[in-house]
This record gives sequence, structure tokens and C-alpha cells, in this order.
Amino acid sequence: MLLAAVAVTALGQTLVFTLLPSLGRATGLAEMQVGLIISCSSLVFALASPVWGTLSESLGRKRVLVIGLSGYSLGTLMFSLVFDAGLHGWVSGTALVAGLVISRMLQAAIMAATPAAAAAYTADITTPEQRTRGMGRIGAANNLGTVVGPVSGGILAAVALVFPLYGVAIITGLMAVLMALFLPPSPHVPTERALSLGQTLRKGLSAYADPRLRDLLLTGVMLFMSFALIQQTLGFLFQDHFAMSPEGAARALGLTMMAAAITSLLGQLIVVQWLKAAPTVLIIMAIPAIGAGAVILWLADAQTIMSLAVLLIGLGLGFGMPAIMALASLRVSAEEQGRVAGLASACPALGFILGPLVGTGLYTLDHRWPYLLVMGLTVPLAYLAWRLVKNSG
Repeated sequence: MLLAAVAVTALGQTLVFTLLPSLGRATGLAEMQVGLIISCSSLVFALASPVWGTLSESLGRKRVLVIGLSGYSLGTLMFSLVFDAGLHGWVSGTALVAGLVISRMLQAAIMAATPAAAAAYTADITTPEQRTRGMGRIGAANNLGTVVGPVSGGILAAVALVFPLYGVAIITGLMAVLMALFLPPSPHVPTERALSLGQTLRKGLSAYADPRLRDLLLTGVMLFMSFALIQQTLGFLFQDHFAMSPEGAARALGLTMMAAAITSLLGQLIVVQWLKAAPTVLIIMAIPAIGAGAVILWLADAQTIMSLAVLLIGLGLGFGMPAIMALASLRVSAEEQGRVAGLASACPALGFILGPLVGTGLYTLDHRWPYLLVMGLTVPLAYLAWRLVKNSG
């Protein structure tokens, strides 16, 4: 049940990211406006994630999971209705952008509960020796949703571009009901003393200042910023470089992201679950994979080659994220797992704050510049990986 909730959340997120370039073009939005939608919602998600992780200490993991899925369902419905209004010409320009940004930010504020509580639940039911494999299963479930999301979105987009978003709202709503009815409670015993809202906010957000976690946080943010730079510009590149329609680009990007998720999933199953690689080894393997993918995207001129490059990047991300979540969990006590799970879950959102805006901004100057920046990011990532290995050894 826990892994299904993670998979459904990933399905919805990936589907939205796959459709956004095409939906943006179809409603007359500029590339930077599409990037703004993702960046604003990612900022809210990043702030809310450690707060929800902290709340899971007192409310319980299961309750927070159900809240997150319910909020995701309602938020997606709101986001879909605004886009539908834009496609029909009922709202446009600044009003459309404002409606999309606000609805997505409201959604992000609640849906941030799900990944944080899922990671904390996993920490509750695994020993330190099992932690990397446990977080790897969370990553595998995330990748499974990422596999299904793009291909289903590409197929359903043939009916109508916004149609897949309504499907996400229904699926996540049903998952919230199933979780409430059938998920066993976590073995974690909720704290009896409930914190005030101000105390909860301070305790949750203080995770960002924890010196034990700074290197991991920075590594995770840079990994996901690299991915965001690519994901949020590739759909535009397919439309501009290969003269695809918005619907065709959505299908092509969906298939590319699905293939990347499959590669990431296989890498996690083989390297994390079967070979039981250490977290630091996973980090070391992640960086050259992402760097090689960026180099190929910079040089390639064929859609097939570009898609193969994204496979490498997906593989690197599949290695990196479980490692960061496991290392963060192992550095703190049992009483801090919720807060730290929220911080680790915020890494993707933090990467997507700057990634889409910077990526789409660079794209307007030159279509390949976002991938040049990803190549540059591998240098500080390599230094951080060296520090992680040194400090663990």
C-alpha cells in the first residue's frame, strides 16, 4: 500500500511535467511562464515537506499520507479546470498564468505530505542495515509511477491534452480512500504533546540549517536541478527542432521519460536491491551517468540519440536519490526521522525551483545551453561525492 501511494504520486507528477510544455504552447504561454508554474509550486513543496514530516511525528504517518493524497487529488482537479478554461479561451494571459500558479502552489502545499510520510514510514519499518534497500524500494516505486505516467499521459492526450490530468485527480483520490481503509499504522508511536503551528513550522524548517545534512541536501538539489533543466526543455526542443505538434511532442517526451524511468528502475533493482551497493557507491555512479547524458544531449542531432542520453540521466538519478535518503536517515535518531524524511523529500522540489526557470531562460537564448549547464554542474557534484566518501570512510 505504501509503495502504491508513492507510485501514484510519481505517476501524477511525471504526467504533469510531460504535458506542461504542450499545454503551455496550446494555451499561448511562453516557455518562461511554463517554468514559473513549476518553480513556484516547487518552492512551496520544499517549504512544506519538512513541516509535514514533523507533523507526522505527532499526527502519525498514515494520517499524513492520507492528507497528502487527498490534497493532491483536489489540487490536480483545480489545476485541470484552470487549464481547461485556457484551452477553451475562457481565460488567457496574466489571468491564466496566475490561476495556474496559484492552483499548483495550493496543491503542492498539501501533496508534500505524501513523500515525507512515506519515507518516514519506511525508516520506521527498516533497520539501519536495511535502510538503503528500503529507500531503494521507495525509489523503485517512484520509478514505476514514472514509467506509467508518461506513456499513459501520451496516450490519453490524444483524446484531449488536459484529459490525463482529470485521470490523475481520480486515481489519487481513490488511493487516499484505500490508504485510509487498508494501510496498517506505522510502528512509530506518535508523540502525545502536539506542537503549535508556529513550533511545527520552526522545527520543520530548522532541518535546512542542520549541519549534519547540508552536504546531502546540496547534492540532492543539484542532482534534481540537472534533471529539471533537461525535463522542462526537452519537450520544447522536440517541438522546435523536429517540427512536432504539441500532442506529438507530449507523446515523444512521455515515451522518453518512460524509458528513462525503466532504466532507473532496473538500475535500482540490480545495484541497490540485488548487489546491495553502499550509498556512497551509488552517489559516485550517479554523477558520471548524468554528465555523459548531458554531453550527448549537447552534441546529438537525432531524437533517438537524445532519448538514449535521457536514459543515462534517469539511471544517474535512480542511483542518487535512494542514496541521499538513506544517508540522511542514518545520520539522525529515530525521533528525527519524520523531519529528515521531509527534508530529503524536498530535494526534488528544491531542484525544480531554479531548474525550470533557468532551463527555459537559457533555452530562449540557445536550445542547447541548458545541457551545457548540466555538464558544468557535474564538477561541484563530483567534489561533493568525494566529500561524502571521505566523511563516511
